[in-house]
Amino acid sequence: MSPEFGQADLDSEIVFDRVLGSPDLDMLQQVLVRLAPKWSSRLRVWREPRDQRPIDLTDPAALGRTVLAAVGERGPAYQQRVRDYGPGPFERMSGSAELRGAGPELVVIVSVDEFVVSTLGTRTLLGNAIDLQLRRSTIAGQPGREWLAKAFETLCAQLTPVWGYAGHAGEYWAKVMSTSPRIEAVGRDFGRHLPGVFWINFFGRRYTDLIGADRLMSLPEGLVSAVNGGTLVRIGDDPLAWGTPDYAINEHKIRDHLGSELFFPPLGNKGV
Repeated sequence: MSPEFGQADLDSEIVFDRVLGSPDLDMLQQVLVRLAPKWSSRLRVWREPRDQRPIDLTDPAALGRTVLAAVGERGPAYQQRVRDYGPGPFERMSGSAELRGAGPELVVIVSVDEFVVSTLGTRTLLGNAIDLQLRRSTIAGQPGREWLAKAFETLCAQLTPVWGYAGHAGEYWAKVMSTSPRIEAVGRDFGRHLPGVFWINFFGRRYTDLIGADRLMSLPEGLVSAVNGGTLVRIGDDPLAWGTPDYAINEHKIRDHLGSELFFPPLGNKGV
């Protein structure tokens, strides 16, 4: 069964073809403080209710240092096993950290993996990413969709990811996630295709070169813009329109124009 999402539930993700490091996370700190100053005033890594690690915003490197320390932590049982049997062949820094602020309107997830490319079964994954999850209709005095679009474009410009998307949480679930026989992100296999075409899409330099800058920029004016060596493509102004016929028509036009073979076939509104 698919989750029930509210109208305010907007997500974005930027994915990297490199290991996220301190300079990237220092820039993330700057962007969050500038775009969501009130929310950032209580910025912290949230591990559990009794383990919340404040981030000192007077220190420009605090977020990166705190996040990387949290990602690299392993529990006592794991550490004892490594002492007893030695590290396994896939031993590395790998994990995620959840960032919370002064209110519930935003959660940020930072994922770091020293294996830039990894596999899960037959699927190829990219394990370094930054996710923004909006769960209120406004943030920093702005409508959520406007704030998310600006934050997404800013992070793409500053951090040069390989790919990214922004849209309604329900859109991602309908296009990427399966629910039968188990809940699984079947659309995430970067060795074969991109997960899909969403409300806003970012194609980094690698994908811009693959698709062709001229082909991307020949999309209708207002839907496409160049961003620091990559390309930003949006379907329209309203992320809530993703289930409408007009949105679907525009999405398929973009898919066909860029090359439908580059994208995971849409699942529609049902599990597979």
